[in-house]
Amino acid sequence: MNSPHVVVKAQYTPSFNNLTYKFNSKEKVKRDVLNMFDYYANEKKKVITMFDYFDGTIGKDKKMNMCFEDGEYISNEDKVKRQKQYCKYIEKSNVYKMIISFPENYLESSINIREFEKKLAKEILPKFFIKCRFVDIKNMSYQFSLHNNTDNLHFHISFCEKKPNFRYKDNSIKYRIKGTFSQRELNFLKNEVEHVIEKEKIFTPLVIKSNKQIDELKKYFRENDQNYILKNIPELEIEEDIMRLGEMLYKERNGKNTRIKYNSINNKEIQQLTNKIKKYVFSKKNPELNSKYQDFKMSIKELNNYFKSISETNNLKNYDFDYSKKKTEYLNNYVFNTIVNHALKEYKTSIHENDVIKEVVYSNYKKEKINKHNILKNYLSMRTPMRYVNRYKINQAVLKINRELEDAEKEFSKLFEEKDYSNTNY
Repeated sequence: MNSPHVVVKAQYTPSFNNLTYKFNSKEKVKRDVLNMFDYYANEKKKVITMFDYFDGTIGKDKKMNMCFEDGEYISNEDKVKRQKQYCKYIEKSNVYKMIISFPENYLESSINIREFEKKLAKEILPKFFIKCRFVDIKNMSYQFSLHNNTDNLHFHISFCEKKPNFRYKDNSIKYRIKGTFSQRELNFLKNEVEHVIEKEKIFTPLVIKSNKQIDELKKYFRENDQNYILKNIPELEIEEDIMRLGEMLYKERNGKNTRIKYNSINNKEIQQLTNKIKKYVFSKKNPELNSKYQDFKMSIKELNNYFKSISETNNLKNYDFDYSKKKTEYLNNYVFNTIVNHALKEYKTSIHENDVIKEVVYSNYKKEKINKHNILKNYLSMRTPMRYVNRYKINQAVLKINRELEDAEKEFSKLFEEKDYSNTNY
């Protein structure tokens, strides 16, 4: 296992309602909470960065070495006000405390510290609270401070509930009684911390790359773009699938004209047919598009490897790769939406030409007595605007005409059948 980049330790001060030890008097608990804020805001432990030297704030800054929910440094008045609030909160809510520490030079060499503090306040901790089943971030009070009094930079973090804000398994919302956090919850926090630190080096370039690839792929599914992949498909079977899909959608929607959202379709046959068409357009039969699609899939794999590496470092098994999944789902939905709307449009624009198609096929049949495949070949080589949209209808018309001719021939033959008159009474 790789050495961890992030180490998290946690403890808590129980609320008055949860006091179980006689020596933990209410006065002692309140004193502990008050001292916590003084310890966090200790200027001697503040991390001084290069920017502090250049902007001339050293010794002049009246802000204290502590951040609240907005990630900004506080004033002494802010600290005193919050101390009073916590003396009230501790009556019903546990006060949870954490230390997040890093290997020497890891944090400061990987990310701007002020930028990280803001992300810790606005992104990391809110995600962690939700993971721990706290309901509303607005009902959480929290603060943190970065200290340098050891070889490893480390954050002191504390938080509590302003009002009942923890969802129990029976769906009730009350104060959280339990003081400890599961290892999985702590691993989740470590994972989020490391992700924010590492993403500028690895994650962000991969995101930019995959976003560009998605934009390139989307061009093949824009009707007015010269690369529009659903126009002039050479495979007759796929064109028939498109027309059949359009017919099914038309019947499913009872002729509605509004744009279709693929995710709203519950018909499995329609879904399977749409997937078949998608699989074709991304196949090697369309080498240019296939190549770009494979590049995109490789970028998604790199994103997954990035998340996997971080989660394994932090011993977070079965990490849910939500981000890369959502990117793939976004592209798939874009393609699916294009296919179903294209199919419906093609079916609707060709449906009124059925009689014309039948006439063309029947005329060819009468003149040359050729089979349906030759009729298709001849008709599709004609320079006519109906060339593309009517392939499916031609095929269906030929099948129908052949059946009608066979049925007519059978009926005609019956006229010449010999009848048995032996049992007829005159």
